[in-house]
Amino acid sequence: MTLAASAAIAMFTLSSCVTVNSGAALAEKAPVGPKVGEAKSSIILGFWSSKGEQNNIKEAAANGGITKVSQVEYVDKSILLGLFIQHTTRVYGE
Repeated sequence: MTLAASAAIAMFTLSSCVTVNSGAALAEKAPVGPKVGEAKSSIILGFWSSKGEQNNIKEAAANGGITKVSQVEYVDKSILLGLFIQHTTRVYGE
């Protein structure tokens, strides 16, 4: 029984939680757009990785070759109860 309880605790502790904070469309009645660009960064123990400052809308648009942004989406993936967080900025547009 203790083995099953330990396995359950380990499973819940090591599992990932994903939170999607979807931004609203930037232009009213604008289509989402055919192109997608992403910029990613990590937060480890509360500190940004070296790419923390590069994770913004401008960088994501440049990565996708987007000049006209229509929608922005933020995705945070938390691992080990928030000790490691991967933050993704995703933009859609033309």
